[in-house]
Amino acid sequence: MKANEVKLLGLLQGPRQFTIPIYQRPYSWSREECQKLFDDILLVGKDAARPSYFMGSVVYYQESAHAIGTIPASLVIDGQQRLTTVLLLLTAVARFLHNNEEPLQDTSSAEIRGLYLTNLYKQGELAQRLLLTKRDKATLISVVNGNPLPESNSERVRENFEFFQEQVAAANVADLWAGISKLMVVGVSLEAGVDNPQLIFESLNSTGKPLDQSDLIRNYVLMGQAKPVQDDLYKRYWYPMEASFGDDYASMFSEYMRDFLTVKLAKLINIYTVYQTFKNEYATGRVSEGNVEALAKELYQNARYYVRLRQPEKEEHQELREALEQLRAFGVTVAYPYLIDAYAACEQGKLTKAQLAEVVRMIERYVVRRSICEIPTNTLNSTFATFARDLDQEDYFNSVKEQFLELGYNRRFPLDEEFRNRFVERDAYHARRTRDYLLSHLANYEQKEHVNIGNYTVEHIMPQNENVSEAWQAELGPEWEDVHSRYLHTIGNLTLTGYNSELSDRPFAEKKTMAGGFLTSPIKLNQSVASEPVWNKQAILKRANLLADWAIAIWPAPEVVTAVVVSNEEVDEQQEEDALAEAGLLEEIQNLDE
Repeated sequence: MKANEVKLLGLLQGPRQFTIPIYQRPYSWSREECQKLFDDILLVGKDAARPSYFMGSVVYYQESAHAIGTIPASLVIDGQQRLTTVLLLLTAVARFLHNNEEPLQDTSSAEIRGLYLTNLYKQGELAQRLLLTKRDKATLISVVNGNPLPESNSERVRENFEFFQEQVAAANVADLWAGISKLMVVGVSLEAGVDNPQLIFESLNSTGKPLDQSDLIRNYVLMGQAKPVQDDLYKRYWYPMEASFGDDYASMFSEYMRDFLTVKLAKLINIYTVYQTFKNEYATGRVSEGNVEALAKELYQNARYYVRLRQPEKEEHQELREALEQLRAFGVTVAYPYLIDAYAACEQGKLTKAQLAEVVRMIERYVVRRSICEIPTNTLNSTFATFARDLDQEDYFNSVKEQFLELGYNRRFPLDEEFRNRFVERDAYHARRTRDYLLSHLANYEQKEHVNIGNYTVEHIMPQNENVSEAWQAELGPEWEDVHSRYLHTIGNLTLTGYNSELSDRPFAEKKTMAGGFLTSPIKLNQSVASEPVWNKQAILKRANLLADWAIAIWPAPEVVTAVVVSNEEVDEQQEEDALAEAGLLEEIQNLDE
């Protein structure tokens, strides 16, 4: 490894070509970063007493030999963003000089193009001083050559070049060129077979703005491979995986790898240690030439499943798509690690798509029932982390049902009696997320024309007002205080209406018969209210049990032929919470109760 502090223009000068490896992330500097660089260069250009401006390092593999007629190639390990931005600025300066009769005495547009932007006397890509990847590549070539931009162009390259074009002017071009001439970098040239690029890459990433987990993992898998292998793996597996995630690739890929490693290693993974866990515990020995394709293919295949979990609209099977949409609506992200395995089982023919849809619905029912029964959520992540481990691969679907019913006490799938009792008795109003989810499903139970809960508000049939009116005291009976205290926020006393302010604290008879009242309401939830002559404890419990019947039908428990014994295992909940907190997951699952 050779490191020297050099002028950036000197590093660019001469017949050479810097190439960005396919595994590097795209050009990503923002306009704000370009503005800061432009202002700094202008400032140092105006200051005659300041000899230089340090930009950082450029780390690259320098070919020791090259074929006659070609250009020495330098594979950039670190420094893409700086090199690209300076080339865009140089191109804007050269364009200005050419269009304004070459106003500088010490340089010209032809010199800038011939010395720093292109390789003279070469054709095609060999003529380019810097080759980027994917859309960035074609856009930068068009910008440098002054050609029309490709239809599908790189927004960052295009917008940053346009920004520099707007900034370069007759009043500042001389100072700007003086500042560019003072730019300094540490040029680090690596020797093939001697220097370890991955270790150097990680060391560089430990300072400054860190790379995403996605960048680190991609570089780890691809960096050590020969270039033809890199190109092949990237084209067949990595780029299709990136494209499937879309604009959310960087953030979603880290979450995907956390969930992928969770199910593969059967333990909770902290999202901030995804790269180290992948490198040290999963990919060890799998990035060698003979094994790396299997690893890249595995990551690609499982990413396809994960994208459908996160973006159900990409799932073609209607029943499965609808089940995934329901799961997403309730926010059950804790199940994604296991569902990666379930999707893989479906791909392998162990499940049909219809059965996979039923597995997804079982998960929804499991989480909904536990939420209603107020069972602590701190075991959910670890439950789904290990759920796939003990399934019978020969009878996958039935094994899922049996395993749900065999879960230990604190992990249990609440059965109908427990579910009904808590459904009727609990405060349903203040668990807002669960409440809205429940009311939406209950309002649409066995209905073809669905009600959008967002168009309505939650109504307390027996009013919330602490100062209970005499009319309501008479309605509730002699024990009105106890009834009001115990049943005010229970599901039996809650409904939906578009006339909340009009209903207000009116007596029950008025709430039924007034315009917009329960008798004329088109919402199914209000039919059982309208049929009651009085609204008291008995009416509330009667309606609550009716709604419980609906809820049991909407979120049924699994049914299996074999007898199941539910274990009474005791789970150390504090230990679970400590593990979740360490993995950074406790807050995520607590959101299910909000």
